[in-house]
Amino acid sequence: MEILGVRKQTLYAYVSRGLIRSIKQPGRQERLYWRDDIERMEARSLARSGHGAVAASAMNWGEPIIPTSITEITPAGPRYRGRLAGDLARMLVPFEAVAELLWTGMWNDQATNWSLTALNPELKRLTQSLASPAAAEQLLEIFALVTLQLGLSRGSVKERVHGGQTLNSARQIILTLVGCFGLATTKAAYVPMQDGQTIVQGLMRALSLDATEENYEAMQSMMTLFADNELSPGALAARVSASSGASLHACITSGICTSSGVQIGRLYNRVDDFLDGARTKAALIKKASELQKRGISVPGFVHPLYPHGDPRAKYLFEVAKRRASQSKELVAIYGFVEEMSARQEIHPRHELAILALTRAMGLPRQVPGALFVLARIAGWVAHVQEQRLTGSLLRPRGRFVGATITEPL
Repeated sequence: MEILGVRKQTLYAYVSRGLIRSIKQPGRQERLYWRDDIERMEARSLARSGHGAVAASAMNWGEPIIPTSITEITPAGPRYRGRLAGDLARMLVPFEAVAELLWTGMWNDQATNWSLTALNPELKRLTQSLASPAAAEQLLEIFALVTLQLGLSRGSVKERVHGGQTLNSARQIILTLVGCFGLATTKAAYVPMQDGQTIVQGLMRALSLDATEENYEAMQSMMTLFADNELSPGALAARVSASSGASLHACITSGICTSSGVQIGRLYNRVDDFLDGARTKAALIKKASELQKRGISVPGFVHPLYPHGDPRAKYLFEVAKRRASQSKELVAIYGFVEEMSARQEIHPRHELAILALTRAMGLPRQVPGALFVLARIAGWVAHVQEQRLTGSLLRPRGRFVGATITEPL
């Protein structure tokens, strides 16, 4: 209240509207409030003083500033071109159909498999050279390398930008990157897609996953739910590159590199580390409590866009719970999540849910973040197309806050 300069009633109103998240404290009446949300509301208040402040606040989960018709954020989760991602996941719509919906706005749940182009000699040599024990930890950087090399083989930047092959190039990027998942397995080798395979089938083969209905449902759901989420950092990076006239391959590489940081693609590792340290529900609760006492948020909880719970996480937990085999570790994670939601009213993000699901599938720890990025490429392509149609350069201004030297040198 002191930071915002408001009364209790106003603070409670912000909480009820989902603008500020609060956490219950076991055994106490007082609640804790999310500092990031408070600072964001303070910035919004300051924004009333001028357009510059408005723009600055918008860059941190603030007010929408770029018009888009691709994905709408709703309490029920992202809506792709008017269709809820959760509904598409429940229908087991092929990922190819989801991507084409994002790119064209046209609905075809019977989308055919994409045509596969054989790797050229340069790309073959690159994928072979990447096979090493360290490759799994660098999978996102490998995605960037392979995408750029794929672009180099398709002509000059001018030819790629003006050649009318955007969607064909997008399909080839995704098809090619699927094989990189083999580098995360014990065989540590690139596993190219085969003719007639879907993206999900190619992923399962590259990851040496059994071709069961459970695994297919899990993989298809993850790919569908993560295809886009409005103006994420990766989408923004891709749009900035597109606005400058960059090729699709450069735009997608921008998105990959932006998403490779510890706050996005490698956030999964932080959540994984948290789960690794405790194997029971009680141990997880104790570890979470210790973090909170030190003022540290629990990894894998609370998404700013979904203050009342991330619907993607909810659905992925449902998929995980439907699996025939349930380990003690998984049951502990379910109980921990339920306890945190009930007692502290904080809800899991999709990162925690996808980690529970991929653990149930026996996948390596590097796979969740890589799956997220691969799926998100579908959305980035749509954002690149939309940005190009605006014909404008995304170039925000900086507000200088440094000292000015007035004395002569």
